[in-house]
Amino acid sequence: EKRFEFEDYQKISKFMKKIDDLCKTSNIYPNISFGKNFVSFTIFFKNEKISNNEDVFKKNIDDIFSQI
Repeated sequence: EKRFEFEDYQKISKFMKKIDDLCKTSNIYPNISFGKNFVSFTIFFKNEKISNNEDVFKKNIDDIFSQI
């Protein structure tokens, strides 16, 4: 689980568009909740050990956030 805080809703919208694209290309669809100033992710991995694809996915989320 991870929560990202935002200054305004426009940044959340931009972030979520990029996350949508990432989910489609990675074929990983986390549980996502959001509000006026935050987005929260819960990712349930298929195995006990995180696969390379899943590890790249979670790192990409952090990278997208840092670019917003």
